Amino acid sequence: MRQCRRYFTSQVLIALIVVFSYGRTSRNCGTVLALETDSTTNDCVIPILMQGQWYSYENGKDQVYVIEERSMSMKGTCIQQMYNDYEDVYRNFFLFDNGNCMTCVALYYRTINVLEKKESTCQTSSKISIEEMCKEISVKELTLDTLFNLSPTYQNCRQSFEGIWQFAYEYETRFTAVCNHPFSNITACQRPGINFQIENQRFYMNYRKCHDVDSSFDAQYRYACLGQWVADNGNRYIVAVNMGEEQNFLRFTCFVDRTDQDLLMTKSRTASCSELKSAREGYEQLRLAHVKSETVLPSCKFPADYMGVWYNTANYDSEVTINDTHMIEVTKPNQGKPETVYYVCDESKGTRYMVAKLGIGGCQVDYMCFDFVRRHHSVIRYRQGRLYPLGDFRSVCTWSSFDNNPRWKYQVLVSVNPVAINCPIRGMFFFEQSGQTRLTVRDGVTKFPFDPLLECTKRNQQLSICPDSPDTIKIDMNKCDTLDYRARNVNYKYEILDYKWRCIAWWSEDTNGQLYTYDPEDGFSKYRCWVYQRDEYGQISLSRSHKDSCGLWQTPHDDVTPENLNLKLVLKNAERQYDNCPLQFHDGGNPWSEDVFLTVLDSGAARVRGDIVWFILFLAAVITAWNGIRD
Repeated sequence: MRQCRRYFTSQVLIALIVVFSYGRTSRNCGTVLALETDSTTNDCVIPILMQGQWYSYENGKDQVYVIEERSMSMKGTCIQQMYNDYEDVYRNFFLFDNGNCMTCVALYYRTINVLEKKESTCQTSSKISIEEMCKEISVKELTLDTLFNLSPTYQNCRQSFEGIWQFAYEYETRFTAVCNHPFSNITACQRPGINFQIENQRFYMNYRKCHDVDSSFDAQYRYACLGQWVADNGNRYIVAVNMGEEQNFLRFTCFVDRTDQDLLMTKSRTASCSELKSAREGYEQLRLAHVKSETVLPSCKFPADYMGVWYNTANYDSEVTINDTHMIEVTKPNQGKPETVYYVCDESKGTRYMVAKLGIGGCQVDYMCFDFVRRHHSVIRYRQGRLYPLGDFRSVCTWSSFDNNPRWKYQVLVSVNPVAINCPIRGMFFFEQSGQTRLTVRDGVTKFPFDPLLECTKRNQQLSICPDSPDTIKIDMNKCDTLDYRARNVNYKYEILDYKWRCIAWWSEDTNGQLYTYDPEDGFSKYRCWVYQRDEYGQISLSRSHKDSCGLWQTPHDDVTPENLNLKLVLKNAERQYDNCPLQFHDGGNPWSEDVFLTVLDSGAARVRGDIVWFILFLAAVITAWNGIRD
């Protein structure tokens, strides 16, 4: 009997263990299934990035929230969680139960120090799903509350503030006038002799009193950066903490500017980013202007023929102004404000110039080397070395500081007001074209205008550079090639040129000729770079780059390359007896010469210079005359 009782007891225990294990396994499997197939789960775990002590200023009152793994103070225990993506911790919906009612809270992760919060009203019904509860906070008009970490981790300020910014300030309620003092500034620069990382996380706001604005004041505030984020509408939010303030609602501060325009900014009055609507609407309004933080005196001069205004083809839409001692480069990006960089001549030797680089937006002074080619035509060619922190000419301008790529090329500065020069190619050609952007009929109402006095029987694509305008490349996409009975070209009444390109510079590089043309009617770029080469006596190949600089791997025989080369022309000599447009060609070997000549390819025979030929003829004439006198 005792043995049967023991056997029954052991069987019951085994059954209970099996049932408990099965139920536990079922619950775990159900949880995993919910995580994988649904965005809602009963296993509510608040992400670790959102846990901690957080301060918020709501409705004029201080609030401190303690967020733990499964609970939030004043909201209760988290019983359900909803999110759009399993890996997404930037926005989470949590359903909290405090024992009396349930609240849906949406937490937005902005930076490691900042959260934003929306919450619904507390509902007593337990039958409402989390989806229905959270519909209330999806309304756009509902205010976002800003939560600041009470144990912040300071962030690098260089993305938000870098350099020195002078600002004019005005207040929404304090005074309506604008105080624009030259020494009111935001300073975010590193100082020598202190910890670089800590100083990189700080910036200073220096306010100066304007005598014509009564409520303006003198003050200095030191801030530490807490991070930044960009909203969907393009507003950039910068969050900082005032290191000299003890009250939390004044200690935490928000700034708002635009990603595409950072010269206007607003600053919050309290620890709430929601009170700032835009870069123009806020409690304190700032108008910023970059100023230089360092000054370097020049110690050398640039060549006199470099002075002027130039277009830098190495940077898109960049303008360079050169005087005796400075180069000032202004780059205009598609979005944002123009960027200005100063280059101060510090030391030179031969064609190499060591310059001090001063950025408007930066604090440090860097040194770099320019290697210039003597100016010719309307261009300056140069190489640019890497940056160095110290101004030692032997280190900065060593040849190893330049690009050691075997396929390197000179960068080009083109004059903003170029002067046309004689083209290196002359003659009358028919051409074939290929590439991504081909030449088309550019002018004229119709493609083939009707002339009742002449019937055009033959048309060709013609390119001509003739003695009457040797500095202009003329292209007629529908040139009437009909001749009269004397084998002369007829005067077609409605002849209109489609393209006129002015030659402004040419030279030889990597055994190929390079040519720059200028066309003010070109909608993409007024400047175009060509690579040209003569294939045979009457055939020349050219390739044009997509932008205003020739590609590193561009050759005359390419029509499509990875560098967006978009046009190739193959010119074939088409001069007739009475055209008066002889073929001439310059390979670009000496761009400082003014002579344009035809290079004749001989089969090993030496070329005889013209002056020697004239001397031999003169000598023969003298001998003939002398023999006549003797006879």
